[in-house]
Amino acid sequence: MAYAVITSILTTIEQVLQFNPSLISESRGSIDSLYGTLSFLQDFLENTGNWINDQEALKILEKNIRDAGYKAEDTIDGCLRRIHVADTDHDQNNARHKLYDELQEIIEAMDSIQRDVMKFKNVHKRIKDVPATTYLPPRSSGRVLDEENTLVGMEDVFNNIRDQLFGQTPALNVVSIVGMGGIGKSTLARSLFNHPSVYHRFDISSWVTVSQACDAKEMLLDVLSFGTPGGKAMYRDMSEDELLDQVHRELKRKRYLIVLDDMWTIEAWDQVRRSFPDDENGSRIMITTRLLEVANCAGNDFPPHHMPFLSLEDSWKLLSLKVFGNEDCPPQLEEVGKQIAKQCQGLALSVVVIAGLLSKINRTYDDWQQIADNVNSHIGSTSQQCLAILALSYNYLPCSLKACFLYMGFFLEDAEIPTDTLIRIWVAEGFLKTICHKKPEEVAEECLEDLVSRSLIMVNSRGWVSGKIRSCRIHDLIRQLCLRKGKTEKFFHVINECYEVSSEGVESEHRLLLYEDAVRNQNLGLQEGNLDSVRTILCICEPCTSMLEFEYYKIVDTRFQLLRVLDVLMILFRRFPTEITQLVHLRYLAFLTGGDVPTSISNLWNLQTLIVEPTENQLSWPVEIWKMSSLKYFQSGGMSMPVPAPPKAQHILGLEKFKKLSLNEASSNWKEICMAVPNVRELDVIINLDIHPNGWNDFIGSLICLVDLQKLSIQLEVSSHPLFFIRRPAQLWYVFPENLKSLTLVATHLEWTDMPMLSSLPNLEVLKLEFYGFEGSNWNLDEGGFKKLKLLHIHQTRLVHWQATSDSLPVLEYLVLMFCSQLEEIPRVIGDIPTLKLIDLHYCSQAAVTSAEEIQEEQKSIGNEVLVVTVSPHPPLLET
Repeated sequence: MAYAVITSILTTIEQVLQFNPSLISESRGSIDSLYGTLSFLQDFLENTGNWINDQEALKILEKNIRDAGYKAEDTIDGCLRRIHVADTDHDQNNARHKLYDELQEIIEAMDSIQRDVMKFKNVHKRIKDVPATTYLPPRSSGRVLDEENTLVGMEDVFNNIRDQLFGQTPALNVVSIVGMGGIGKSTLARSLFNHPSVYHRFDISSWVTVSQACDAKEMLLDVLSFGTPGGKAMYRDMSEDELLDQVHRELKRKRYLIVLDDMWTIEAWDQVRRSFPDDENGSRIMITTRLLEVANCAGNDFPPHHMPFLSLEDSWKLLSLKVFGNEDCPPQLEEVGKQIAKQCQGLALSVVVIAGLLSKINRTYDDWQQIADNVNSHIGSTSQQCLAILALSYNYLPCSLKACFLYMGFFLEDAEIPTDTLIRIWVAEGFLKTICHKKPEEVAEECLEDLVSRSLIMVNSRGWVSGKIRSCRIHDLIRQLCLRKGKTEKFFHVINECYEVSSEGVESEHRLLLYEDAVRNQNLGLQEGNLDSVRTILCICEPCTSMLEFEYYKIVDTRFQLLRVLDVLMILFRRFPTEITQLVHLRYLAFLTGGDVPTSISNLWNLQTLIVEPTENQLSWPVEIWKMSSLKYFQSGGMSMPVPAPPKAQHILGLEKFKKLSLNEASSNWKEICMAVPNVRELDVIINLDIHPNGWNDFIGSLICLVDLQKLSIQLEVSSHPLFFIRRPAQLWYVFPENLKSLTLVATHLEWTDMPMLSSLPNLEVLKLEFYGFEGSNWNLDEGGFKKLKLLHIHQTRLVHWQATSDSLPVLEYLVLMFCSQLEEIPRVIGDIPTLKLIDLHYCSQAAVTSAEEIQEEQKSIGNEVLVVTVSPHPPLLET
């Protein structure tokens, strides 16, 4: 972790110089000198590879750099805090002098480390000449997805299971797939679940990930969601018995397919089995498990399908496919490549992970032979060999990716990890290298894609239009590796139910991961341990966990003076915890609270991400919120976020994403808000017309200030009839920023004749009209507009007649219609759009469904097999 800590110090220096340079004005020369030395060390660590013969000497050197870096970081952050919180000029001057003196000692220590590095480089001359890996362009998202769905060596079992799913037996049939971890059970089940022939066979289907920590209620909620997280919300408050009955009602008289992935116990099956009705209509349940007894118990007299190990031929075929794609393997690499494939012992996960490593190194015999020698040095059982291969892949990771990878171990087994949260935490940690002309979030996205291309992270979902990863997960064997390496590298410390800090003698922990049982332990004793160096506290819990009262579970404490990341959303703070405002190094803060926000919130000058879930209808924010110059992402749960207008002479904020923004005073002005956040790229606003009768016009007129805006959501709230609020004439509405790519209008009740103001936007790719975003029964969509629109989503409308031409939406890819109960027909010419991939209907009129199916049949008749039409009673998760 030497690279991570050195990069972290560099990030801190850059942050101070950008946002609060007065803190270090008297030590600027020393800071510049230290920055140069640290940059040298960062470059050395980045360009030193596993091909160094004396790995032990390199490990010792890296450990020395890491330990010196941690000590320097603690000292610098401590001094900066003392300067910032000093109450008097005298105290502040003393703190500044202290920083200067400490910097001299740090510089001396780092210069000594630099001399050791120079000696090391002189001994190992190759450092100057040969990089550890060669650069390969990242694989496109399409190729990654195609490869993830590639089945090699599983064709026979795939066909056998599909035959059983389609079998003539009308009774409910349980199909079990059994095999060891990493053999490919979930990959096979997912391929079957997503196969078009299987999809069209069943009326409804759900995928449920069970895992070892089985929660019957969560399993039932997953069934009811039918693949969409939004589907769970309406059932959250039900008891387990009520959920069992609800699942039974939802599935009754429907042909359904339910996948229960990673089932560990017979008890887990017994908890949910009675919710699955048998109407003798060909319904099926598919189970994957490592345990034969679970498969036999659930299989209702049908023998389970045993996953076979890959043959040597199939192992080599899979490895070659992952490394070279459709290209041929160079002849000089084939023999050594087959040696590596053989050592994977037929385990698919081992093959895929080692292929991810091989795809990133030089395609030379010597480099591949070195990998083969490393793999051959670990002889053991198949599972031991798999763990050894995973560890080898970790060792060969570029140092810039190791911290990112270990972070994946923070999340629960089989958890779906939201990418936006992951990326914001990575950025807040500071271990991502600054790259000119790239935002830290862009660097983080590239790191994530790199880990995916190495087959260490699995993509769970991507944006339909953007192609960006929206959620991901890791195999539980890879998670075990993260936990093991995280401990040995002293990267993080996991605290569970039985752990008491005071009794463990913990030293210099930098990241604490607290699971729910640990947080509930009132004898946890965080106030006792040696935790002054803690930079991160994450509380991780299951989705259905009830909130814990802060008064009984004290996690937030001013003793964590160096804290950067604090996520305690599972803990309820009845009042705003003022202790938080003393944690001036915080960059990421997520918590649940009520009451007024104190003016001291502006102390958090480092804060980049602020996520607040209010316990009341809304929080009251002070005007000092506008002083937080580092803030980039601001979100207030599912509630609106009323904020006061900024002071007239206030500094401009660097905000890039503002979620659930509203105004708290009738006298507040939208233009003042927009002028204060000119860099905002994503904006989500709620306009209450009862408080601001002219709020719509004021906001639309203020958009001219937001030239960088790319994603905008506008929701109107009004108690009176929407037709009575005042609108600006349509010809004056052409003020939407030209860079706008995504627009969502909720309850705006515009008229279809106003649509030209949107169709003329040159870069608009996503348009969502929700809850009567547009009103009226007739929409005539003229040609020549929406030049780049790829996704059109209409949710709840009174639209009856829709006319269009094939040129109206020339590059449309996805059409989603929900609750369009009066629509008589989807324009036939929509099917002629060459880029169209999907027409997705939910709770629409039968006439609309019929027209969509006729469009699909017509396209099939002329050879278009790309267009898919889906009809579902449940809303989709739209990711753009």
